[in-house]
Amino acid sequence: MRGSEPSIAGMAGTVGRLGDLLRVAVAGVLLVGGRQMSLGEEWPSAFLWLSVGYFGAAVALAVLRPLRLRRAGAWVTAAVLLDVAALTGVMTVSGGFRSGLVPFLYLAVGGASLVVSRRLAAFYAALVALALLGENLWRTWVGGGPSDTYLVGLSGAGAFAVALAAQAVGERLRRAEASIRAQQETLAWQREINDRILRELRDGVLVIDDEDVVRYASQPLRQWLGREPVGERVEEVLPGVDRLLARRGGERWVAVQGRRLRCRATVPYRGGGWLAFVSDLEEVSREFERNKLASLGTLVGGVAHEVRNPLAAVVQALELMRGEENAAARERLLAMALDNAERIERLVEDVLSLGRRQRPRPEVLDLSAWLRQWRREALARLGRGEEEVVLEGEEGLRIRADPVHLRHILDNLLDNAAHFASRRAGAIRVCTRAEGERVRLDVCDDGPGPAPQVRERLFEPFVSSRADGTGLGLYVARTLARANQGEVEWVDAGCFRVWLPREGP
Repeated sequence: MRGSEPSIAGMAGTVGRLGDLLRVAVAGVLLVGGRQMSLGEEWPSAFLWLSVGYFGAAVALAVLRPLRLRRAGAWVTAAVLLDVAALTGVMTVSGGFRSGLVPFLYLAVGGASLVVSRRLAAFYAALVALALLGENLWRTWVGGGPSDTYLVGLSGAGAFAVALAAQAVGERLRRAEASIRAQQETLAWQREINDRILRELRDGVLVIDDEDVVRYASQPLRQWLGREPVGERVEEVLPGVDRLLARRGGERWVAVQGRRLRCRATVPYRGGGWLAFVSDLEEVSREFERNKLASLGTLVGGVAHEVRNPLAAVVQALELMRGEENAAARERLLAMALDNAERIERLVEDVLSLGRRQRPRPEVLDLSAWLRQWRREALARLGRGEEEVVLEGEEGLRIRADPVHLRHILDNLLDNAAHFASRRAGAIRVCTRAEGERVRLDVCDDGPGPAPQVRERLFEPFVSSRADGTGLGLYVARTLARANQGEVEWVDAGCFRVWLPREGP
């Protein structure tokens, strides 16, 4: 029966308390005014003892309420048994069915049925019906003037109707209560989330009611003001910020506690109140400077690390050349110095490209014609044959991009491909294709592609799987592509893809 026990919280608790009060009231009326209502005339002494016992038991049930929290269903059943037994006993000594106490039995059964299962409600109704029939049979047996059996049976059936109707109402109320509780929990959760978001916001938020009184202030704003502004008028908190500013949707600068705050007010929300958003732009600027310095420190540290090794190799080669008399050895040392000097030059060029990434000067380019010119220059620079680097794709594609940036993007991708590609014909393919409003440009080689350990970090600065790589080529390529409203991504194996905006005819 554990599943049928009612919860003492919420509606069940309220019904239980009202039931206790009503039981004490009925028992008190029977004890004090029962004789005036012509009750107990057939057996006055028994009526007195029944009234006193019923009143005492009712008071005990009300007083012992805290002990009824664990087994609420059992206590409800005990209360119904008490009501049925006491009221049936009073009926027995007061003329039976004609005493007029049947509605009190209905009241006891109906109140209990509100908080129990349908099975228990039917059980309580059966108790009342059996009590009425039993009392009437007892009167028949002792010759005490029994009531009409038909009326008694009809009253017993009425107990079932009252119990089942009350149980249905109680079930509906419990569902409504559960729905309200779930909504309250959801609202509490949403309120907690909103409070957490407001606490984490860098901007301050003020909620102002229809009388221009602050009703809520977020944590950053309380820190800037140095106090809790809730309850103050908004003009005392942020001078010059008012409802007119909110209606215009404008902003105003306010000096508070040595800070210059930018205040933006919204149009009034439903209910007459309005909102004000406050930003400390000086703090934002300081945070930006800190981040910029941190990024600069990371860049300088990476550049210093990448320059140190080739520079040391150049110095060492020059030192060895000073005392070397063998011409062949001097040539090898000179070649080593030149290779490392070129590596330093590439690193410097990549770093300088980062400085140019935010200043694109886009032009409309015929991609096929532009790629043919770029290919001729790239082949000469790399020392590759024409058959090794193949151009494929659609003719007449037009893109909008900075030609200097585009050259640097493709140079970096081609240098990367040339490092891993073989010397066979078609080892490197540059393919173009239009897809919607963008152009796809693939640079692929027949090499194994990036090493597995660096594939997740390909576009991070100073990450490279090449022994002589600077780790900036792919990072610069993606940065320049994004500056031109494009993107660079690794597709598979030795294939990288560039997306660029397409220019219509």
